[in-house]
Amino acid sequence: MVSSKVAALLAYVGGTLLLLAGATGSVGIVGTVIAYIIDHLGGATADFLSIVLQLLHFVADLGGVSVIIGGSLILNKRKRIGKFIIGLGAGMGLIGFILVLASALLHGWTGAIDFLITMSQSVGWLGIILAIAAILLAR
Repeated sequence: MVSSKVAALLAYVGGTLLLLAGATGSVGIVGTVIAYIIDHLGGATADFLSIVLQLLHFVADLGGVSVIIGGSLILNKRKRIGKFIIGLGAGMGLIGFILVLASALLHGWTGAIDFLITMSQSVGWLGIILAIAAILLAR
């Protein structure tokens, strides 16, 4: 029971930080993928994938709201759906987080320092980390 309350609190704080930062992490990624699909696939497949990616982009744009809603669901004993909603809300930001982390690891110490500076400058990163922690704590 305590872990549910802590998970919900982390989701509320993380979602609020995501809203304050306006962090989505998906704008460049999704736009690039959609353009690539339209250019290279064409036809009904491209149209379908473009719609799916645009829906994911919409959820990512409302990421903070999704994380807060997911926290409320966890608090109301709807852990599975709450974790899923938090995952949707923070998922695209997580992709951006992983790309920055991979870049830092590939570029050695200088990249790691740049990564730490980026982390310290953005409350959006903290929001993503808290959202992920909320998912992990909601057992």
